[in-house]
Amino acid sequence: MIVKCRKMPDHLLFLETLLQRNADLYEQYQRVNAGYIGELRVDCEWDDIFLEQEHYLFHDYQITNQANFTHQIDTLFICRSFILLIEVKHIMGRLDFEEQTHQFIRTKSDGTQNVYHNPIDQIERHRLLIETLLLKWGIELPVIPAIIVTSPSAHIGMTPPHYLIFHVTGLRTKLQQLFEKYSPSVTSEQLHNLKVLLLANYERKPFVRSIIPAKTIIGALCPHCQPTVRLQHWRGKSFQCPRCDNRFTDAIPKGLRDYKILFGELITNRAFRQFFGMKDVKVASKLLAHLNLESRGERKTREYIIPDKVKWGT
Repeated sequence: MIVKCRKMPDHLLFLETLLQRNADLYEQYQRVNAGYIGELRVDCEWDDIFLEQEHYLFHDYQITNQANFTHQIDTLFICRSFILLIEVKHIMGRLDFEEQTHQFIRTKSDGTQNVYHNPIDQIERHRLLIETLLLKWGIELPVIPAIIVTSPSAHIGMTPPHYLIFHVTGLRTKLQQLFEKYSPSVTSEQLHNLKVLLLANYERKPFVRSIIPAKTIIGALCPHCQPTVRLQHWRGKSFQCPRCDNRFTDAIPKGLRDYKILFGELITNRAFRQFFGMKDVKVASKLLAHLNLESRGERKTREYIIPDKVKWGT
């Protein structure tokens, strides 16, 4: 049973929105998106596995430890026999997990090497926290850390023998082996209570936006032109593209959706004018009123709240 579903990370949505406005962020976006693709690949594998044993799945489980540091566990699987912690890696090439040096080395086909933080250390950090919580809650279950590689062109090289490190296609087999190795040690009621405790301790920290790069194009964008063109000349309830001359009546609602992702849900009249390239305060006020946005504050201090779905009022 899936208790928590995976959603697109706020950071990825932020980068995806920025990428439309700044092509220099492509490599950074690709790195973050690759991780998300890998996690979704593992989720698909779970969906294809039928388990008779009672279990609960938490995708993208986040919790804060006593030092107020966040633990982000890609997948947390609990059953009556064991707990499985999964760290996902979507990286191509030969992958070597160096236990002695605590390094994770990727070797490309051309011999180029990249050295990363070892995911074993990361998953061990998660394991220690979960074991501490189990002790506190009086629940005895073995906690097994696992690293799942999802890239079809990955070659798993050196790995410590006492860690589960395997390709995603082996998930079904590894689960079967774990069920054969570990017998149930808690009751269904205890497992349910553990699920409740994990949910109660789930804490997703607010997303902290990074500074928008200087070269980023702001405002409403032409959906037709590439490279990106900022719409200009607001007339007759529409923006005009200076390149293709097309006019768009939905440019402001779409632009506000991007603004919310990039800057947050609050916008002032001044910020509205700066973002859309308008000078007239009264025109901006009429447009904001026509959008029927909730607001707080009075006059110059008034802030408008951008909803998830922005549309013109009737």
